[in-house]
Order: sequence, then structure tokens, then C-alpha cells
Amino acid sequence: MKSSNATRLLIGTALVAVLAVGIWIGRRAPVEEAAPAPQSEQQTAAAPETQAPPMRDPYQRSLEIFEFKKAAASGVERGREIFYYKCWFCHNEWAEGAPKLEGVFQRNTLLSGRPANEDGIKDEIRNGGAGMAAYKYTLSEEDLNDLVSYLREGCCWNSDAPPGNPRYSAR
Repeated sequence: MKSSNATRLLIGTALVAVLAVGIWIGRRAPVEEAAPAPQSEQQTAAAPETQAPPMRDPYQRSLEIFEFKKAAASGVERGREIFYYKCWFCHNEWAEGAPKLEGVFQRNTLLSGRPANEDGIKDEIRNGGAGMAAYKYTLSEEDLNDLVSYLREGCCWNSDAPPGNPRYSAR
């Protein structure tokens, strides 16, 4: 019994020593850096225009998915992609309770009473409604414009034949 207690004491002491060294290293004074030279007003005004946008890795496809830009940069095809990731799981041909979105612009009003025009549909998507999630913090204005253009131009596909992959061409 005495040897196991001694081992525990030794391990505890070593742990306390390691933590103390870590705290000491973390509390050291930061290295002082030289302040950058002040820029003239002409340099300050010209700087934002001459800065190049950050480089993007064309092979980082997860960013395209995150921004809903895998199928297209904008327009109806991008709206189709947003519809697939955000809307399809409730608004498909098998879902019960959620209205079908095919022909939504031919209706007078939405179920919430909002008008079935671009502004009413964008408002419905932003703020949600009874049984529908709000997407005002998830989708940007650009996202909403592309999604509404898809609802107007090409909504909705048959789930047995989903849209093709633009990176794949069958030969």
C-alpha cells in the first residue's frame, strides 16, 4: 500500500510542476513590436482599392458547398442548390404538411397570408411561419434572390431524377 501511495504522490507532484511551468510561460510579458509607420492620407485612401481579394483554393470544394456555389456562382442553378440543401427536405413530393412549392407564383397568397410574389416569398423565408423555420440569419439577400429566381423559373424537380452533377459528364 505504501508504494502505491508514494507513486500517486510522485505523479501528483509532477502534474503540479508541469501546470506551474505552463502558467509561468503563459504569463510572460508579450514581445513588443515596432509600431507601423503612419500612412499619409493619400496612401490611406488608395489602399482599399488596390488590395487584391484573398486567394481562393479552387480545389477547396467544401467552401463551395458552404457558400452554396458548387453548381453555379449565381442565378437559377445556385437557387436550385440552395433549395436542395435548405428547402427540399420539407418541400418534396413525399412530405406531409408542408405545401408543395411548384407553381407558388400562380397562387394569390401563401398559407401565412403573405402575397405570393417575390417580396412575400422572401419575407416568408426570412421570418418563417407556422411550422416553418426562419432563415434570416442563415441566408443572405443574394441567397434569397437566387432561391426565389429558382422558385420562379424552374422549381421543382422529380426526386427520382434529381439535377445532374455539373462536374460529371457521362460519355
